[in-house]
Amino acid sequence: MSHPQSPHANPSDDKPRVALDNVSVVSDQDTACGLESLRSGIEPICKGIARQSELPLADKNREKLPGLDALRGLAALGVVLLHCCVPYMQPVVPGLAWSVFDHPHWLASQCFWFIEIFIMPVFLVLAGYFAWLSLKRGDIKRLVRSRARRLLVPLGFGVMVILPADLYIWLTGWVADGQIALRKMQSLKFTDGVDQDLWGLSHLWFLEYLFLYVLVLGIVFAICRRLPQIGRVFRSPLTCCSILFIAASCVLVVCPEVVWGFQHRFYPVPSKWFYSGAFFALGVSLASFDTEMRWLAKTFMRHSGYAVAMVIPAMLLGQWHLRGGDHDLASMMLALTTTASASLITVALLGAAASVRKPLSPSWRYLAAASFWIYLVHHPILGLMQIDMKWLFPELSSLIKVVIGFAGSVTLSLVTYEVWVRKTWLGRVLGFNYELNHAAALEQQPDERRLPDNDLQILSGSGRNVSTLEPVNLSTRRSDRRAA
Repeated sequence: MSHPQSPHANPSDDKPRVALDNVSVVSDQDTACGLESLRSGIEPICKGIARQSELPLADKNREKLPGLDALRGLAALGVVLLHCCVPYMQPVVPGLAWSVFDHPHWLASQCFWFIEIFIMPVFLVLAGYFAWLSLKRGDIKRLVRSRARRLLVPLGFGVMVILPADLYIWLTGWVADGQIALRKMQSLKFTDGVDQDLWGLSHLWFLEYLFLYVLVLGIVFAICRRLPQIGRVFRSPLTCCSILFIAASCVLVVCPEVVWGFQHRFYPVPSKWFYSGAFFALGVSLASFDTEMRWLAKTFMRHSGYAVAMVIPAMLLGQWHLRGGDHDLASMMLALTTTASASLITVALLGAAASVRKPLSPSWRYLAAASFWIYLVHHPILGLMQIDMKWLFPELSSLIKVVIGFAGSVTLSLVTYEVWVRKTWLGRVLGFNYELNHAAALEQQPDERRLPDNDLQILSGSGRNVSTLEPVNLSTRRSDRRAA
């Protein structure tokens, strides 16, 4: 087939050309349009990759290990369930003041002590893990400023809002039970030591302890940087874990009430601070030796079996101790089995979470984002619900009350998060804001992004019939532009 030549055609370009089926030559204008569309489509991807490279190491690992966010959300629910069981325990937790005590139930007691053994170690190990990753990528000052904003601001809110609500809800329950007179709610002057375990940070102790651990981590990091020979001692994972296990077990031998009781103060209790610090240090060790938790993901089933073997004797010995049992060998076994079961359950849960590599569903992401708020506000909500259930439904089964308290307190916590926190100034102050669409966009990987439909049509020619385009001599067009 012959083609008409442009009047400005260059004779040197007059060469025979073969037209193939379904193939056409596209003009410079169409080529430029396609390249521009390709550039506009690829540019956001390149910017996204650049942003990924600028993310702190902790954020990168959070994206690689989405299961850790799910674990954080489940752990917050575990704290709520733990507190739901408190009024129905036998024997009661030494040192723990509560709004009301109701008919005891054996299953509620077992559920409480099972969760109590490992729930705070999970939070502490996660905190230590991400603190170390942030420290390695940034610097000490940045880490301290970041954790001060994330921990001390919510702690201040809790002290000013949550603890006063806790106080008067607890006193209301005590008035209803006849433990104190109504006028004591105004004077706050108590006799006979009824308020001995009332004053302290309540469930907010974790925030105070955690910030102090971050300060200690920064100091130790600075010392090891100046004196590398100190850091060489902790290069072996086995050495680090052994030292931490022995330290935590020794604390429980001396003060078993760290786990098998409640130590309530406004300031850190030394025994509780050192025991909890061992698990924060365990998280730091995991971040140092197994940054992506691949070993934990491979071995979590083995750790789960070991955990079951340890937690059963720990619970039996612990409740025997609470009923007045006292023996030196038994106390040592209690300390060892409690520390071992807490460590193994925590490591098994982390390994199970690390094995989840697929992006979380919107519901899981929402729960993870709301978990900190649930941790803060569920306490007074649950205390008030338990008072109501005792006096409004005295014949209702204690287990049903546990379920109702759990469902009600979690639901109200999520409702208040959505209405008062998620997209409000309060959420911005506390650092609890969360955008569903933004989270979904961040989760999308670069190779999963797609160009807009109109750009795809231009590049592929699907928006017009390419086969009917008139073939044009591209060199002729370039000659025309040079002449112009």
